[in-house]
Amino acid sequence: MRLFLDIDGVMVHANPYKKVDMEEDGFYKFNANAIDVINSIDDLEIILSTSHRFRFDIQEWKNIFQRRNIKFKEISSINLKLDSKFSRREEIEKWINDNHIDPKDLIIIDDDKSLNGLPKNLKTRLILTDSYIGLKNSIELKRILKNKFSD
Repeated sequence: MRLFLDIDGVMVHANPYKKVDMEEDGFYKFNANAIDVINSIDDLEIILSTSHRFRFDIQEWKNIFQRRNIKFKEISSINLKLDSKFSRREEIEKWINDNHIDPKDLIIIDDDKSLNGLPKNLKTRLILTDSYIGLKNSIELKRILKNKFSD
């Protein structure tokens, strides 16, 4: 299963009035509930869609996720440069189209409201989080995974 993953507003809260805890490696401490939800996905390929994706190379991202006890098969990132003319929705759609990915084989977890504009076949694969809280439970994930097998 491929997972487009944002960090701010998903793995950590994005509440400007609340401090985000840091780990010893200098990057955010991920929310334990978010880690549990991510770890409930089998055979996981993480595709970083976060604006942080250029902050580290892929090997360091693998190390960051391993130190936070996140289980994954592979990590990559959307390789489009951050550009104000592309919304997160456009970046993700372009990556899916360029790589010929079946929407039934992906999940998108993000707090970016531009994703409300995704076409229906992709929007049904979206978990849009509350940025002030982040990813807290697996209810939406279970709905998406159930639909993968019932389509």
